[in-house]
Amino acid sequence: MALPSAHPFTRLRRQEAPLYPLSILAQATLCMGLALGALACATPAWAQEAEQIQAQRNYDIPPGALGTVLNAFARTAGVELSAASALTQGKHSSGLHGRFSVRDGFMQIVQGHGLQVIRGHNGAYSLRAAPVSIGGNASVPALAPVTIRGQIEDAYGPVPGLTARRTATATKTDTPILEAPQTISVVTRDQVEMQGAQTVNQAVAYTTGVIAAFGGTDSRYDVVKARGGLFVRQYLDGIVLPFSSYSVSVPQFDPYMLERIEILQGPSSGLFGQTTPGGILNMVSRRPQAESQHELWLQGGNLNARKLAFDSTGPLDEDEKLLYRITGLVNDSDGMTDYSEEKRAMIAPSFTWRPSADTSLTLLTHYQHDKVIPQYQGLPANGTLRYNPNGPLPRKRFSGEPSHERMDREQYAVGYAFEHRFNDIWTVRQNMRYTNVDINARGTPGYMLGADQRTMSRVATEGQGEGSILGIDTQAQASFATGALKHTLLMGLDYVKQKDDYRFGSAPVDAIDLYNPVYGIPIPELTPRLSTLQTMHQTGLYVQDQIRTGGWVLTAGGRYDRVSADTANRMARTSAPMRDEAFTGRLGVNYVFDNGFAPYASYSTSFEPVGGTDFAGKPFEPMTGEQFELGVKYQPAGSDNLVTLSVFQLTQQNMLTTDPVPGREFFSIQTGEARSYGVNLEARTRLWNNTDIIGAYAYTRSEITKANPDTTGASLKGRPLPRVPRHMASLWVNHEFGQQMLNGLSAGVGVRYIGENHVDTAATLRVPSVTLWDAGIHYDLGKANADLRGFKLSLTAANLADRKYVNYCLNDLQCFYGQGRTVLLNLRKQW
Repeated sequence: MALPSAHPFTRLRRQEAPLYPLSILAQATLCMGLALGALACATPAWAQEAEQIQAQRNYDIPPGALGTVLNAFARTAGVELSAASALTQGKHSSGLHGRFSVRDGFMQIVQGHGLQVIRGHNGAYSLRAAPVSIGGNASVPALAPVTIRGQIEDAYGPVPGLTARRTATATKTDTPILEAPQTISVVTRDQVEMQGAQTVNQAVAYTTGVIAAFGGTDSRYDVVKARGGLFVRQYLDGIVLPFSSYSVSVPQFDPYMLERIEILQGPSSGLFGQTTPGGILNMVSRRPQAESQHELWLQGGNLNARKLAFDSTGPLDEDEKLLYRITGLVNDSDGMTDYSEEKRAMIAPSFTWRPSADTSLTLLTHYQHDKVIPQYQGLPANGTLRYNPNGPLPRKRFSGEPSHERMDREQYAVGYAFEHRFNDIWTVRQNMRYTNVDINARGTPGYMLGADQRTMSRVATEGQGEGSILGIDTQAQASFATGALKHTLLMGLDYVKQKDDYRFGSAPVDAIDLYNPVYGIPIPELTPRLSTLQTMHQTGLYVQDQIRTGGWVLTAGGRYDRVSADTANRMARTSAPMRDEAFTGRLGVNYVFDNGFAPYASYSTSFEPVGGTDFAGKPFEPMTGEQFELGVKYQPAGSDNLVTLSVFQLTQQNMLTTDPVPGREFFSIQTGEARSYGVNLEARTRLWNNTDIIGAYAYTRSEITKANPDTTGASLKGRPLPRVPRHMASLWVNHEFGQQMLNGLSAGVGVRYIGENHVDTAATLRVPSVTLWDAGIHYDLGKANADLRGFKLSLTAANLADRKYVNYCLNDLQCFYGQGRTVLLNLRKQW
């Protein structure tokens, strides 16, 4: 293991009894013997020890086994530490983040473990058990207690407040956000609760450049777009979720079971394999914690909303080797439209086993059952967006048939996260999850509006889908140095197997008068239209090296994938195989100044297989994406501030476009290309120690740069991509009151602006811009009355002004109103 030549040997030695520091001669001999192993050593500079002990510097040491954290701190501080292995065995540290002297840093790390760090005459330190009282030997003083100054966080656990500092989504390693060479936004649990978000779509509403793909009204699914209207692929704990385009077997996760929601914008296939160019949305599950925490949550609101939720975590044994967590909820509410309703039951048990300080295994499971009569009811543009002689259509209008409309979804997942540290260099991890989604979705959408502009013809549909996906990601991480360069080398092999079984049927039903609806019509037997079975296998091999020297951080990675899929059409008794392979990667560079200012630049690529064939029966090549991004991040050490400003250009290639040859207008060829570019700004800050601010702005332009003309000679070239507002902005401000009568009270207000955008690629139908207001009031009753400690009361409101607006259209017949005012009253008991 290579260390800077100016630093002494700092390895934390493990043995049954404390070792005394090596003599200078012994160190010199050891250095010579290890020279061939590329370990650089130097004799300690004892003359500088007094200055070194008192000098403060910034540290950013991730959590881990206590011995590992102590060793990392000693190495970084340039001091020698010896310890008995029994003192650190089975103990975990939250790391060290902030500005500390050597003495304060050691005390911060060992605080709460019944240990003390003693400095000897020769300047070396030793770890000892802390006696009840210390005295007698003034030459071996104990370190005095210090005040906690740094926020403690790791990439997989809770975030204190609204501003995250670390992420594993950007690099698959526990990395400071300042060192990630792409735009990444982290929505914390505190933000979800502060704003009262009930879905992932709502939780990311204040994230720069991110928009709900279907307007957010379809509460059955969470689908978002970024970087110019490009879909973002969803992951849970770093493992991909079902994403087949052949069916409706898509899971949805309640924000209550999540610790954080992270969005990495732009192509990311260099680490994750086949993905969309829009990026990655990675949800991080709540995991067991060593500190016992419990919560009971009651919620009620308009639309007959009712919810009961609970969360409990803590150790199962005195040694804290076995930890548990169980999170669950039941809720029931009406939808915005007549007859609509939503019901959910969810349970998520998880367990962690830590047999030693270097090994952990966490089992992550959940089961969820949703029963919905969807409020997602399509209405014609005439009467919602445009003039209709019969008048405007009301927001509550149910255009379907209540007796037929249903969605019933059962989903479950079983997985684990395993990690073992062999030594100071090598760590291995394996993440696995099996996810299954069984869904039945029925609807009665409209397909034609009569000449009277009020009668809509409808068709009854039913889709039955069962999707499953197995994902295994195995990683080996090595931390070492070559001269002045410090490396975090990641090598990985992942495998994905997905199966999607889908059946679909339909039949015409009676039309509906949208201005005087009559329900209760008979539903005929549906005619089978589609029956497919798709299987997909993906194997990927990737490598990434994060190289640090001084303030420079170079992130270079590459990946090779092989994908095979077979789609069986059981009705036609045909099969369409597909085989693809691709090399993708990312190259990024950051420079992190001591003041927290970090400019960066990156280039990244992606690929996504495309099903189907052209007129000649030739399978399509994968769609590819490439992005150039420049930006700057600012996050001073120990602060609650994070500002990210970026500019990007993203090109999506091999898009499908209409075959221009006469007679082939129902076929496609692969010559399409689209380009988007823009500016993203996101700021999270805490002012005057009592005011939190989240601000975001995105400017985006998109253009179809290559497209064939159709049989009439018209081409989409030069048109914008649909559902891409040129301007989006949001601001949330929350203030905590500290005065006597108002102690424990906080109030927040938010505003969201979504610019106008085109519904269709031909840009013939526009959705106008809209400004929405949100608010929240929270009261920690325990701060006002000690007898009510742990009780918290809150009131949140989305679309506070109850603005009536259209937020999404599929076409002229399928437009959807945005969510009306939602008010929720919450009472929590935490202990």
